[in-house]
Amino acid sequence: MREAGLALCALLILLPEPPVCSQEPQNANIVREWGRTLGMELWKLNQALTKADKIRHNYKTMNASVKQKDGGQILRSSLTSVGTMLTKKINAVKCIHATAIELAREFNGTVDEDFQYCSAKYSEFMVVDEYTNETTLLTSVTEKPAFVIKENRHYETIYLENDSHFYDIAVNINRSCVHIPTNIYFKDEDAKNAIHWTRGLNDVFIKNYQADPSLSWQYFGTTYGILRFFPAMPWNMRKTDTYDCRVQSWYIEAATCSKDVVVLFDISGSMTGFKNYVARTTLKSLLDTLSNNDYVNVYTVSDNTDQVMNCSEGLVQATKENIGTLMDILTPTDEGKNHKIPLNGIANFTKAYIKAFATLKERRNETDCNVASTGGCNQLVMVITDYAFENLSAVFDEHNREVIDGVMYTPVRVFTYLIGREMAGLGELQQMACYNRGYFVHIHSVEEVQQQVLKYINVIALPMILNGSEPPPTWTHASMDHTRTYEWGVSPDVTKPDEDKLVTSVAIPAFDRYNENATLLGVAGTDVPIDSISKLAQPNQLGVNGYSFIVSNNGYLLLHPLLKTSINGALQVNYNSVDFVEVEQVDDGKDSRELGDEIKWLRQNLTEAVNGRMTNIEVLFHYDDMRRISRVKHDYFFSELVGTPFSMGISLPVGYGDTEMVLNSNPLEPTQEDHTDFNVTDFFRYSYRVHPDWVYCKYHYLEGHESDSPEIEVWNFLVNISKAEIDVTRKQYQEETSNEFSVETHCGDAQTPIDKDDYYCNEDLVKQLVFDAKLSYPYFHNWSDYTEHDVELTKKYGVSVRFIMTSSGFTRWHYLYDDDKNEWVDDDGYPHKNYSGKVLGDHYATSIEITPYKAAVLQSMINTESLVVASPLPVLDPAIKYRPPVINEFGDVTLTASYAIFYTENSSDTPASVVGFQFSHSQFRNRFMDISTEENGLSCNSSDYDCYIIDSSGYVVMSMDHEEVGQFFGVIHPLVLQSLIYKEIFEHVEVFNYQTLCPDSMLGDPNCSWTLSTPFTLIKWLLAEFLILLGDLYHWNHYAYANVIFEYEDYVEATTTTAPETEKEIPKEPIASMEDEITFSCDHRISLYILNQTHFLKTVEDNPVTYEDEVGECNPRYWASYVDHTNLLLMVIEKVDHENFSESCEKPPTTRPEPTPNSTDSREPCHKLGLGMLPRRRLEGCFTYHELEANASVCGLATTSVATPQFITFSTLLSALGSRLLCL
Repeated sequence: MREAGLALCALLILLPEPPVCSQEPQNANIVREWGRTLGMELWKLNQALTKADKIRHNYKTMNASVKQKDGGQILRSSLTSVGTMLTKKINAVKCIHATAIELAREFNGTVDEDFQYCSAKYSEFMVVDEYTNETTLLTSVTEKPAFVIKENRHYETIYLENDSHFYDIAVNINRSCVHIPTNIYFKDEDAKNAIHWTRGLNDVFIKNYQADPSLSWQYFGTTYGILRFFPAMPWNMRKTDTYDCRVQSWYIEAATCSKDVVVLFDISGSMTGFKNYVARTTLKSLLDTLSNNDYVNVYTVSDNTDQVMNCSEGLVQATKENIGTLMDILTPTDEGKNHKIPLNGIANFTKAYIKAFATLKERRNETDCNVASTGGCNQLVMVITDYAFENLSAVFDEHNREVIDGVMYTPVRVFTYLIGREMAGLGELQQMACYNRGYFVHIHSVEEVQQQVLKYINVIALPMILNGSEPPPTWTHASMDHTRTYEWGVSPDVTKPDEDKLVTSVAIPAFDRYNENATLLGVAGTDVPIDSISKLAQPNQLGVNGYSFIVSNNGYLLLHPLLKTSINGALQVNYNSVDFVEVEQVDDGKDSRELGDEIKWLRQNLTEAVNGRMTNIEVLFHYDDMRRISRVKHDYFFSELVGTPFSMGISLPVGYGDTEMVLNSNPLEPTQEDHTDFNVTDFFRYSYRVHPDWVYCKYHYLEGHESDSPEIEVWNFLVNISKAEIDVTRKQYQEETSNEFSVETHCGDAQTPIDKDDYYCNEDLVKQLVFDAKLSYPYFHNWSDYTEHDVELTKKYGVSVRFIMTSSGFTRWHYLYDDDKNEWVDDDGYPHKNYSGKVLGDHYATSIEITPYKAAVLQSMINTESLVVASPLPVLDPAIKYRPPVINEFGDVTLTASYAIFYTENSSDTPASVVGFQFSHSQFRNRFMDISTEENGLSCNSSDYDCYIIDSSGYVVMSMDHEEVGQFFGVIHPLVLQSLIYKEIFEHVEVFNYQTLCPDSMLGDPNCSWTLSTPFTLIKWLLAEFLILLGDLYHWNHYAYANVIFEYEDYVEATTTTAPETEKEIPKEPIASMEDEITFSCDHRISLYILNQTHFLKTVEDNPVTYEDEVGECNPRYWASYVDHTNLLLMVIEKVDHENFSESCEKPPTTRPEPTPNSTDSREPCHKLGLGMLPRRRLEGCFTYHELEANASVCGLATTSVATPQFITFSTLLSALGSRLLCL
């Protein structure tokens, strides 16, 4: 249009009486000149302060060059390093596994009555001071139970030292400790035996650690719940201990294959009161044994069979979020009085079984599961009831039998959990379980629930045991290392982000095949920190805005820069089931939870562990905590992480992510310009930081080589490099010469211990670091080579500090007028400054990962000669409690300008560094007021106009009111921004945050099924509860396993091997604190904005002004001009009464996150169920069927009754009467 207009004007000039061509109004020209003047000053200021041109020239002088980099090659290199590391972890677990089997086989059952062991809960732990050798008692239990005091002779005293490798936790690296679940007595025969025979694992733990000091926690959990772990440390006793190794994902996933489970939960009229509580406890224990690899649903059984989750058809993935939802629906409110699903009617299990079998058959069809295959389906029906129902053999024969090639199979195992008193017909229930490859247990009390539930694991592990082959290593999804959290409070790491504390566990089940009845002994395992994997993924080679990620066979993330595990310090329920498609947002115009073909294809390749690439994918690249966005293209490279169910990938930005800088000279060696006593540390003598999470050089054993900071650690290595005492080519892991594992070649004394002073380095990163330090040294020590005009500009803009950040993770700064904040480094590498607070380097230490670096490089792709100027932004997400202020301690706002230096060689360029400075908003505003002097009646000093400078994301950078800085311009002047959107000066883009929370207040009132609405209802409920409870209490002590109750005073000699009995209380329902706002997982829609800078950059001479010179129906007069050499837009708006504009005028969406309607309909995660339909890869190496199973007699026995017939009759009548009352 602009070209056509000029052509028309030119034609009219040739006419005899040429008219005056339409020109921009005078006000537009005035605003343009303001923008040009301001922009040129900022650009000159940047050049004077950062010496960007000289630095760019120095890259060439120092013999650097640019080369193309191959994303596929980077990934292959990373996979080699990561694969070697993971192989060592697997081999360590194999050594534990093999040793455990041998120890169990050799154990003769003899245990000294006065045996001692390290009890993680009850031993005394003494911390040894490394400097004075003085010991301090570390108290883990404030008040020991009486039986612990009585049995104190069995508990060893353990001496601990703080170990930097184990996150400065006090541990003993020469000992292992034992954890025993609270409901198991350590003198129980099985427990005592397990404690004894697992002692021999201590030696293999130590030798594994000596051969690979990067090993984290090692452990072996027995089938009876005894956990031996290394190194020794006290357990967390700050809260009630509910830990049981047998329900941890590493144990369950190793001991069993992935499962499809239908739970039939009895909600008939008899399942009230305490029985309902026991039933729900049983259900929770069952669900706790499931993992992300399993699928589950719970059907309630009464007159009808209904699914618990209203929106779930069939099975849902057994994520913690889905399991929590199932339990929440079945958990009554108001201290157990109000059931969300009413308890009434008679349980019709014929209907229930038919529906369960049909659901599982449909699942088999969906997954192409062959029931005749030994590695086929692992499907279970688990029944929780108080009812010994009639013989259902006909139902099983019709619905749970399949004939393939003339052979009859039973595809679904049946497990029955009978709740409550003794009754007739128990034989039928047991036979039912045996008839369907299952197990039957009778649960009398809450205390025995866990033990009884876990018996099913041995049953479904049987095919793997009978198969006889070596079980494969099993890898878990991400989990949290709780020893590093506030929950345990034993590590300084508590202040680090929870994303850095994620681990995956590798585990192998150990079987006893030497006895007549082969059984599961336990599971061996170790934790592998995800952070250790990410460091081997060469983050420095990925470059700015590039990143690596790891995805499981289910599509869930273990590693991704956008993965959030915690909000407000609280671990999210679904932190280990965040799907890849929930963080990667392709620019395909799809709405919330809608997936385009590209992202689905990419995800499918990842879940299937395909080796491949996808290039030029248009993505919505958001950064600065989802407050800024760019429309860019990325290339994806991905491949299988061999030996695991995971895939690893990298994402590189198109346009600059395919190049890197190469050093043609070794910066570790002196050049002709260097002095004779050259030392590389000379370039690190003032104000600098290195990336705290990157590995430059490191000792294998951190203990004994601790450093007060990453900078001192680097300094010490650089000193030794200068002395030629360090070989920077040493790698952390040497490739295995043989892939074949054997105990003789890989375990015990066959392992080569790592020397205490052995180290490793990232050669390329160390050289790049020294290069960058040398490059920046002349320009950021002192500010020199400046003019009086330069100094005048710094004062006019209130410049405080200038900086440089490089691709090697190196950050350097210099405060112009506050030398107390500048550092100098002594001969030991320790920095000094006359200021106790944090300085710029502390905030910018992660260099290429922070917003000024990312934004500067993105801006250079639009305009190579331009700065990014930005202000701090307020947190608008209502779910976030911590909200850093925009206004600083001096009542001002600190603005940051950053500029990306691209080094160019032979038409190829690469982002080498980012320079910039920080300055005062109030001074910036004052300088602008000086520039915008009144002309033609237009002035920002006038009360007739509002003047703003906004950035390319639509946020206010300069305002007459500093309270508006950082605010979204569309909130202040929505009609003006909408006009700019109409003119395509701004565009708004929607992104979605699938990792956030919403308050319960957004939901409607909970739908309680019944309430105590009348006095008669209350009396009826109390009487019914009393009668049912009385029926149960009649035979309480005959069957209950005792809890270890701390209030127990008088020890009584036990007549059984369980812990001494204590007075019991019926557990009450937990009550949520009303002080804390209850939240639930939901989705947010966020509107973000992008300035169309190319509109203003069409020609250098043009720089058009966008304006409305007349008041319109929906806009005031305004003029908008690009601020040269920046990402800024100058806005001058005539003040008008907003009441002059109609309410019907369209306004742009704000940047405040808004919950999506489909995610706030209910607490149930129905909006996420579509993820369950996406492809997943079934794990291999699993055995779910063996023809010899029929010979095993492990289908459960009914507990022998000790009650009298009179008692049975009486208790039955009481319970029946109570149930009948509830139905009235």
